[in-house]
Amino acid sequence: MGTWDDLRAELDCWAQADRHATMWWRDDDAVSVTQQLEEILSCERSYHVPLALAVIPGLLETDLPERLVETVDTRILQHGWRHESHSPADRKKQELDDVRPVESVLAELKTGFDILTTRFASRFLPVMVPPWNRIAPAVMQGLPEIGIRAFSTFGARKTSHPASGLLQVNTHIDVIDWHGTRGFAGEDFCLNAMIAHLQGRRTGAYDEGETTGLLTHHLVHDAATTAFLHDLFSFEHPALQWQAIPRVFPWQ
Repeated sequence: MGTWDDLRAELDCWAQADRHATMWWRDDDAVSVTQQLEEILSCERSYHVPLALAVIPGLLETDLPERLVETVDTRILQHGWRHESHSPADRKKQELDDVRPVESVLAELKTGFDILTTRFASRFLPVMVPPWNRIAPAVMQGLPEIGIRAFSTFGARKTSHPASGLLQVNTHIDVIDWHGTRGFAGEDFCLNAMIAHLQGRRTGAYDEGETTGLLTHHLVHDAATTAFLHDLFSFEHPALQWQAIPRVFPWQ
């Protein structure tokens, strides 16, 4: 079982090697101001942990851009178009799919890109977060044509720049148990995932340059999820460094 002592021991290894264990935070499915959103914005403010908010442009409500003007470190990423699956019933859900013509998928994404550019200005970073963390290769190849420069899914990346030429920075710790209770995945599960990716980076099993990513979904957080986030963000170690979002996506 992963414990806070186990995490501290892993970070001690980073410190002994005179290295920083960098991390970043991505939260998905934002469209409007809710009590759950206010909770994570409070975490960002209280613990000074920068937030990358993946916004669904086709469902965006006017109150969200107005609210985020008040924040300091929040940055916006593009979360597909309307978070609607176009896959057949026998396939996993996917919005950025290979079922429709690629031109149609890219046209929707370009509309969403323009909306986020207009509504969030410099807070919007041209980073695609595919709904359900899935994207068809042909769609991936076309993302640079609409202005996207990076993307983020889930799991340790194999290369920083896939064939599309886009920068890839993924997340690695999902706090929600999507295949079970759809509540908090558990402290030991989350800490194990965090330790595993940090250890893999440190030992060379994973790409050492990929910042370890925390993935949250504020709309489904329960009390246990929120409590864990407070514990994590208040955890201090000299080797642990939460990254400003523009530093997570430096353009190459």
